[in-house]
Amino acid sequence: MIKFPSYAFITGLYFSTLQFCFLILLQINISSAYLTYMIITGSWLAGSLVGLWMRSLNRHLGVGLGLFCFYGVYALVTHLPFSGYTLAFSALGAGLAGLWAGQFFIFLLSQYKEVDRLFFHENNGFLLGIIIFFVGFTMLGREFVFWAPMALAGLLLLNHTWIKEHSKPGQ
Repeated sequence: MIKFPSYAFITGLYFSTLQFCFLILLQINISSAYLTYMIITGSWLAGSLVGLWMRSLNRHLGVGLGLFCFYGVYALVTHLPFSGYTLAFSALGAGLAGLWAGQFFIFLLSQYKEVDRLFFHENNGFLLGIIIFFVGFTMLGREFVFWAPMALAGLLLLNHTWIKEHSKPGQ
C-alpha cells in the first residue's frame, strides 16, 4: 500500500498543469491549430516513454528539468511569437519535461510495489489538475500559466521533504 498517497496525487496535479500550461502557451503564441496540440501531446508522451528507461533521473532533477524547459519555452514564445522555429523547440521542451512522467511510475513502483493504487492517486490528481487549470486560466489568464507550474513544483518538492522527514526509521 502506498504510505504517502499525497505525493502521487500532487504529482498528478503537477503533470496536468504543466501539460496544459504548455498547450495554452503555444496556442496563445504560436498557433491554435490541431497540429500544435498533437505535437505537444506526442512530444510529452515520447518523453514519458524515454523516461521509463532512464536510470539516473531522480525526482528533483525531473521536476527541475520540467520547470526549466517550460520557462525556457515561455521565454522563447513570448519573445518570438508566431515563429515557425518555436514549435520545434517547444516540442523538444515538452518532451524533456515529460521525462519525469515516465520515470515517476518506475521510481515509486520500486518503493511501493502496487501500480494500481499509485495510478489511482496520480490519476485523481491529474483530473483535479485539469479542472484547476481551466478555472485558474479563466480567472487569471497568463499569470496563472506563468505561476502555476512553479507553485505546484514547489508544493511537490515540499511534500517530498515532508515524506523524507516522516519516513525515517525509528519514528
